[in-house]
Amino acid sequence: MAIVGAGAVAQAIGRLLFGAGVTVVAVASRTRVHAEQAARFIGGSATGPTAPSVVEVSELPRLASHVLIAVADRGIEPVAEALAAAGMRSGAALHTCGGKGPDALKALGDGGVACGMLHPLQTIMTADQGARSLADVTFGLAGDPRALAWGAQIVTSLHGRAIHIDPGRLSYYHAGAVMASNALMATIDAAVVLLGEAGVDRTAALQAIAPLARTSVSNALAHGPQSALTGPIVRGDTLTVAAHVRALRSSEPTVARLYRAAAAHLLTLAARRGLPVDRIRALADVIDDRSGPGRAVAGE
Repeated sequence: MAIVGAGAVAQAIGRLLFGAGVTVVAVASRTRVHAEQAARFIGGSATGPTAPSVVEVSELPRLASHVLIAVADRGIEPVAEALAAAGMRSGAALHTCGGKGPDALKALGDGGVACGMLHPLQTIMTADQGARSLADVTFGLAGDPRALAWGAQIVTSLHGRAIHIDPGRLSYYHAGAVMASNALMATIDAAVVLLGEAGVDRTAALQAIAPLARTSVSNALAHGPQSALTGPIVRGDTLTVAAHVRALRSSEPTVARLYRAAAAHLLTLAARRGLPVDRIRALADVIDDRSGPGRAVAGE
């Protein structure tokens, strides 16, 4: 196989596959120096014929029948077009973008290449961190049967798990991935902002909420969010939630909106837990801040 891309995802997957005995023959990128750095990281201490070569994208079809495209989202189609123009007419190609389906590789698919998506459900900041955290994770797969078969082999090599996604429902899948990762950053930052309103500096706030956040996530993953839910909403405590909403009228508008949106969904979980209907209605009124001032501050 060959890899197009020199970023953290390309390097992390490449290194893990190389270490698992997969033959990674070449690495290509827009910038040769970046490709050289990626090849060194992927190959580790390997030298000579076992180390990945650094080549141009146009050289890949004669070197590899299978190509993993791990580039920025906007670069997927241009890479597919370049590989097709270079004569890739068989084999398989996978890209690592969770927001695009196999159609992003249409230029290759039209020529006979089996195309698909191999998306790691993991956040990757650096190549080193990715190489440590990519093993034993779940990958979203979509595409042609032959591409899926190759994707399954990659997942097995990484000791991971695969979930098969209907390309027509890919946006639901990717939105779910964003909620499980990026949206947590918004929630944590909002918590830090609100603690700042209480006079706690950012460093101390992050340190303070770390055990709370870790335990909450751990409980939700172990027992499900509905069972793990604690706090004023599941208790039906309208007075406490009303105090929060009043305070949020003078906070950052996006923080106020985020609190109310999260609270509305927490109310749905509380309803599933059996919170009485009258408590649900009272909390809904409080969360909506139907008294008025909160709407103007929150920008609704």
